[in-house]
Amino acid sequence: MLIRTMQTIIGTAIDQAVRLLKAGEIAALPAETVYGLAGNALDSNAIAKIFAAKNRPQDNPLIVHVSDMEMVSRLELEIPPLAEKLAERFWAGALTIVFKKTKKSLIPTEISCGLDSVAVRVPANEIFLEIIRQCGFPLAAPSANLSGNPSPTTAKHVYDDLNGRIPLIINGGNCEIGIESTVITLENNQIRILRPGAITPEMLSEFAEVVVDDKESSLSPGTRHKHYSPKAEVIAVSAESEQAFTDYIGETKFAVANPDMQTLFAELRRFDEQDADRIYIRLPETSGVGLALYNRIIRAAEFKIIEVGKNK
Repeated sequence: MLIRTMQTIIGTAIDQAVRLLKAGEIAALPAETVYGLAGNALDSNAIAKIFAAKNRPQDNPLIVHVSDMEMVSRLELEIPPLAEKLAERFWAGALTIVFKKTKKSLIPTEISCGLDSVAVRVPANEIFLEIIRQCGFPLAAPSANLSGNPSPTTAKHVYDDLNGRIPLIINGGNCEIGIESTVITLENNQIRILRPGAITPEMLSEFAEVVVDDKESSLSPGTRHKHYSPKAEVIAVSAESEQAFTDYIGETKFAVANPDMQTLFAELRRFDEQDADRIYIRLPETSGVGLALYNRIIRAAEFKIIEVGKNK
């Protein structure tokens, strides 16, 4: 197991990651969203290693990471005009688009878990992008953690979960965004958000009508299983004010009154390290990036929400 520091990333670590990935191995790479566990998206054996390392359910599809739209076109997918417009605006970046596969699609069925579609994005992290470019093939990369755990936003988080299970972790520092990408589908010139992220409904509404899907979806990772959860029980609290939240939780130190993207998952892991039995998190408003935070919190809490300080 190797964790590379920033001083060696540009040279040795990238070279080693490329060698491993070309040989059918997997590696943890930094992204602007969360750390990803990458493998050759065109290699069924590499994909199997990703599922095994994470203990990932076999019905939870993977996101394919590419370097640009030209690489998307080589995968033999249906690319609607709206997708091209969104890619021009938001790629590289934290937007994942679900494309329909054609009969000639190169995407192995293991990635999409038998679906006729595949989720694709271009990461904005230059280390991740450079590795894709040097490999010359797309990389499948879910979050680099054990399935169900809080997503990793530092190399240490990856090490804590996957030490001894994967051959390489590249340390790219703290993730800039700290939460997974927005996942969308496109149909009838409408944008449907399957998983909210840093690319918000308000941003997408410039291009088409936007619908937020609040149900579980087989098309997107992170929506059908308990996710983002520490060992401790998570209690999602809908409070009319910060004071109402503070009054409700009392003296406990295991609470997050104002969650934000960059620190939410790190806070959950830190509380686990302190042997918390129960963690209270105040739910944010569901506008802007608050929608993504709300989504992750209620899934960590297994959809159990307590309302306090509100008129009945």
